[in-house]
Amino acid sequence: MNKRSNWRLVVLLGSVILFTGCNELAIPNSPGISRSSGELADNRVIENGVAVNLTGYPIVDQPITLKTTIVTSFKGDYNQSKFFQALEKKSGIHLDIKQISVDNRDKLNLMFASRQYPDLMLRSDVSPHQMAIAQSAGDIVAFSDMLKYAPNWMRALQLDPSSKKAMTAADGNIYSLGLIQQNNVYLGIRDQWLINKKWLDQLGLPVPETTEQFAEALLQFKMNAGKGSIPKEVIPYYFRWDQYVGGPLDLFGGSFGILVPDESYVSVENGKVRFQAINPEIKKPLAYLHKLYGDGLIPPEVFTDDWSAYHAKLMDKPGSIGSIEAYGNPNPDIYVPMLPPKAPNIQKQLFRQQTWIVRNNQFTIFKNNKYPIASARLADLLADPDWTVQETYGLFGEGSQKNSDGTYDIWPDTSDNGDVPNVDAISAMTPDLAAKLRFLPGNSNYDRSRAVAMYAPVVAPLDRFFPDYVDYSPEDRDKLAQLQMNIKAYVRQTFIRWVYKGGLEQEWEAYVNKLKSMHVEEMIMIMQQGLDRYNKP
Repeated sequence: MNKRSNWRLVVLLGSVILFTGCNELAIPNSPGISRSSGELADNRVIENGVAVNLTGYPIVDQPITLKTTIVTSFKGDYNQSKFFQALEKKSGIHLDIKQISVDNRDKLNLMFASRQYPDLMLRSDVSPHQMAIAQSAGDIVAFSDMLKYAPNWMRALQLDPSSKKAMTAADGNIYSLGLIQQNNVYLGIRDQWLINKKWLDQLGLPVPETTEQFAEALLQFKMNAGKGSIPKEVIPYYFRWDQYVGGPLDLFGGSFGILVPDESYVSVENGKVRFQAINPEIKKPLAYLHKLYGDGLIPPEVFTDDWSAYHAKLMDKPGSIGSIEAYGNPNPDIYVPMLPPKAPNIQKQLFRQQTWIVRNNQFTIFKNNKYPIASARLADLLADPDWTVQETYGLFGEGSQKNSDGTYDIWPDTSDNGDVPNVDAISAMTPDLAAKLRFLPGNSNYDRSRAVAMYAPVVAPLDRFFPDYVDYSPEDRDKLAQLQMNIKAYVRQTFIRWVYKGGLEQEWEAYVNKLKSMHVEEMIMIMQQGLDRYNKP
């Protein structure tokens, strides 16, 4: 036996001792789980009578089925998805998928309240409070105990401590894996602010650079309704009020320098929580919107339209809208992205970016799962670079292609038929992998990548956004949820009234006093304490 063989024998024996102790592989003592260990043979473990391969594929020597739940906006059947069929062929694991609509919170809430869980849950959209209750009840297998079977996840979390921090619960465990998304084309901005270039050209107008020019362009769209390419039923400026997607929030920060990331109106300045809804400077964009509304440049449905109505208007061709915000540009022949028109005397424009580098609770193993090790290996497969790309952009040969140099071509967008689960499953789009993506013409991210570069000089820095992963005690979490619900409702109804009816200056002081009586200062204090804990090294 040569030296190399001796060395291999030493390594092998060491591995056996490390993992088995006496030729057995102990299944981790996760809360609520009690089952006998399996025997290690040829790098396999017996899990409830099924041989699970610790390396290589398929993951299991005989097919197994995992009852799986996904919260999704996809209206089709994921059980017919080519992606999940390809995943089953590779792994030997069949996912029997049950879908819960994102609009059906009651069904999701009932599942967690009744503790009638599936074996596995991909995208969950559960609240931190619901997840914490399930964790403390021992209903979830801590993935921390499973990381040894998931080297792709070990690598991703070691390379990016911020992702690990985002997934880690207060007790130091990772219970559920999060989807890692660190592609700057995706994260660099939230929405593009689009304007109808076709109409501007028809009227001989430049792309607006100031709020005054923007208002004039909208007015010209209205005055020229029914002429040329401008329809009679023109909508000069359209949005969904205070919505994260398609809302007017970039007018607040991008044009007037008052960063409003979402409907919470919370941002951060020098490490301090800033509730922008009581910032006197917010009166300026509200007054500007009131003027646009009074001039008939904003339709009343912006306060009531749901997602479906917004999406229909966005996708309408040739289109009836002068300006709208959206993640992607649906009609590049009609719309062009524009920098936020700048208001007078604004020193710093603050355009929004997306801040969640991790979408939490995207892969959760519940205690009734008979195959937690096989499930952990499935999670690891989904974090493989090739599978991450295919999950996000489509299978090789259908939506993407892997090149000989290790890069990936992302093809033009295809219809949403469930073959690209994207955020409905789990993946690890790390920065090094994202750098290998090449978006081809016809893909929405091809145009978006150029828009991200255009907006870069005015994008607000990440430390200006309240983190998505701040944790609270159960008492503070419940209190904060109640305060936020009441305060957001009052701010919303008041701001809407000021935009369509006016009265801002006359009512401002009473409005601020009302918020104080609703304990807005306590809300800010709880959030500040949570932020301080989160920022501790």
